[in-house]
Amino acid sequence: MKLEVEVRVKRPSGFGLDASLHCDTDALGVVGPSGSGKSTLLDAIAGLERGARVALDGVDLSGVPTARRELGYVSQDPILFPHLSVRGNLRYSPRAGPIDGVASALKIDHLLDRMPRHLSGGERRRVALARALASRPRLLLLDEPFAGLDETRRRDALSLLDEVRRRLSVPIILVSHRSDEIVALTDWSIRLEDGKVDASGPSASLLRRSETLVDNFLSGVVHAPGRVLLDGTDGIELSAMLPEGVRGEVRLACYAHDVMLATTEPRDLSARNVLPVTVSQILGEGDLLLIEVESPRLRVLVTRDAAETLGLRVGLRAHAILKATSIVYLGAS
Repeated sequence: MKLEVEVRVKRPSGFGLDASLHCDTDALGVVGPSGSGKSTLLDAIAGLERGARVALDGVDLSGVPTARRELGYVSQDPILFPHLSVRGNLRYSPRAGPIDGVASALKIDHLLDRMPRHLSGGERRRVALARALASRPRLLLLDEPFAGLDETRRRDALSLLDEVRRRLSVPIILVSHRSDEIVALTDWSIRLEDGKVDASGPSASLLRRSETLVDNFLSGVVHAPGRVLLDGTDGIELSAMLPEGVRGEVRLACYAHDVMLATTEPRDLSARNVLPVTVSQILGEGDLLLIEVESPRLRVLVTRDAAETLGLRVGLRAHAILKATSIVYLGAS
C-alpha cells in the first residue's frame, strides 16, 4: 500500500492538525497522546474531513466521496444497524462478498441470526470489524478498535485480528495508544504530537520506556494436561496454565518482557519452557530493543546492553525461556 496524505485542519477551539504522510506499507500504526490528531487523521483519509489530499496506490481520492473510496472504517464506538441482524449487518455493503469466512475467522458465526441489542460489547466490536472486512475494502481504518475491553478480551480480540489480517491480506491503518497493539499489527508507524508528525519509522523503533506491553500470540494443540504442541514448529511443546478440561486447538499469549534469552542452554530453572530459537530480526533504537526469533515466532524485549553482552545477531541460535505462569489462555482456536 502506497499512501500519501496532506491534511490541514484548524478548529475554532484552537486544535489544529498539520500533517504530511508518505509511506509504503501494508500495516501502518498511528500513535500519540490524546488530542494529538490521530482520529482526525483517519477521518481525513476516509473523506470525512474537508480539504485533505489523499492518494492510495497512486489513485487520488481527494475528490471521491466517502462511500465510493472502498474503505472499511471501524471506530472507537462500534455502531451497528439496530434493525438488522448480524447477518444483515455483514451483508449491508453493496460490495459485500461471502460472509461465512469472515464470520468464522472472527468467531461470530454462531451470532449471525442475533440482533445487535443482544450482543455484548466485545461481540459488537467483532461484528463491526467483520462488517468492514465483508465489504472487501482496499484499506481498513481502525480507530482504537479494542478500547473498553477488559484485558483478557482485549488480548483475545487482538490475537484474532492479527490472524485475520494475515489470512485476508487487507492493508490496515491502526490508531492506538497501546504499544502491544501497534507492534503486533503494524510494520511502520508515525507518532503525532500537537497535531504534527513528530517521528516515523519501524513500529518497534517508536517504543518508549513506558510502552513495553508487547504481546506474543501462539496456537497449538493440547495433547496432555497443561501441555501444548505449538503450530508451525517441529514438535515443540509448551507448558502452560490451562483451565481444567481444555482440549483441542487453543490460542495463547505472553508478553515480550516475560521472555528471556540465553545463548547457551540453561539448566536447573524453575521456568518450565526452554525453547530453541533463531534470532531473525533486531528492531529498535536507543537502549530498548525488540528481538524477533523464529520456531516458535516470539518477540523478546531486552536492553541494548544485554543484547551486546549476549552478542545477539541475526541468525544466532539461542534459547527462549518462559514461565508457564506468564502464558495466558485466550480460548479455543
